This record gives sequence, C-alpha cells and structure tokens, in this order.
Amino acid sequence: MDSKKLNITVIGCGWLGLPLCQYLLALGHKVTTTTTTSQKKELLQKTLKIQLFDVTSQIPDQNLLACDVIVYTIPPLGLGEVERFFHAVDPNAKIIFISSTSVYGKSEGSINEESLLTPQRKNGKILKMSELYLRSHFKNLTIIRPGGLYDENRHPIYSLQGKTNLTTGQELLHLVHRDDCIEAIANIIKNQSWSEDFNLVNDLRISKQDYYTEEAMRLGLTPPEYIHTAQVNPTNISNEKSKNKLALNYKKGY
Repeated sequence: MDSKKLNITVIGCGWLGLPLCQYLLALGHKVTTTTTTSQKKELLQKTLKIQLFDVTSQIPDQNLLACDVIVYTIPPLGLGEVERFFHAVDPNAKIIFISSTSVYGKSEGSINEESLLTPQRKNGKILKMSELYLRSHFKNLTIIRPGGLYDENRHPIYSLQGKTNLTTGQELLHLVHRDDCIEAIANIIKNQSWSEDFNLVNDLRISKQDYYTEEAMRLGLTPPEYIHTAQVNPTNISNEKSKNKLALNYKKGY
C-alpha cells in the first residue's frame, strides 16, 4: 500500500476532525469526512468530500467505508452506537479510534499502554467498553488515548475559571495540543502502526491546581479554587511510546 496517497475516511468533521482532514489533504491523501448538518456540508463541500451521516441513528453505507483507513473521531457514545457503526466495517479494515486517558482512572500511579483500564467516570467506562469491543473484532485497530485536548483558543482554563470547591487540584496534568494529536494520527498512517495503543500527553506533569492557577493569572482570568484533597498515588501517564514510535515532539501546554 502506498502510504503517500491513501483514501482516508474521517468520521466526524468537528473540532478535531476538520483540521485533521485539512492536514491529511495537505499530505496528498484523498479524504472523505462526515457531518450531521446540511449547512456544514454546503460550507465545506468545495474543499472536502463530505457526506451527511449521523452515527447515533444511521448505519454507514459501503461508499463511506470504501477506503484504506478509517479514523473515528466522534466523542464518547454508548456502546450500542459504536457497535452499530463498526458492525458494517470489514474485520480487516485499518482503523484509528480516538479514545481518552480517562480509561485509566484516578490514583493508579505510573501508567503506560500495558496498564489495566480502571475508569471511574462515565465517559471512561463507555470508552473502555468500546475499546474492548473493537479490539475483539478488528486486528488492524490502533487506539489513541489523548489527554485533555486543547489549542490556543480552546483550553480547559476557560471553563474552569472562577469555579470553586474543585477536588481535582492534586491530580497530575495530562494535556495534549490538538496539533500533536493530528500529527500522531498522520504518523500512524505513514508508519503503518496498526494493532497498537498510544497515550498522547505532553511532558508537563505538575498538579492541576498549580497549572490552572498559573494559566488563569497569565491570561487575566479568575483562578479556580480547589479544596485540598490528598492524592496518595496520583495517576502519572507515560508518553514514551508515542515519542519513540511516532516521533512526537510535544508542545509544552501553554
């Protein structure tokens, strides 16, 4: 397979999916993507091959799935929706599934891609079930587990500013810039890194309280207020595999 010019289907043309499509097009790939709104289709169809498709209610047709690689970027849904979509996908298909570091849970200490998945939150539990289902059905599945995604205009501090009584202050920071996530996906495709798991988190590993307080002050925002909650064994997720195998040089997080 010529990795330089592939037919790639990106499911979901949202905040991550749209710039991913643009990046893959710039690399010379042929890209098809999906949206749930006719207005967005009309806006983007001059630059992208875009199809109306709603993963929560529709079964994908084979024209959408007739590609070399499927990149699934939809935020967490119930296992039923994931099963409905992937039931139509060839078991030999090459798939990149965007999961999350939330599958690891809290207070788990040092974590890498071989660690047990022990999520406590709803989205993490949904993603764990989705991962297990997909891993049991597809041999060429690669799972990406990003930390908190951000860019210069969309950052967690904007939703955290001014909040009080937060209990997560002693957890360690696990963020990743959207550009790093996009580069990781492109490098997986380029290197044919299938049947793998990759954590995507930058190198900055300080407490959330220290980081978000500093970020708020830097941006002139009201810092969030935290209740001190001891973290005996805070989860500390390794990014060494992604740096070594995908040659990522992570942005710093600011």
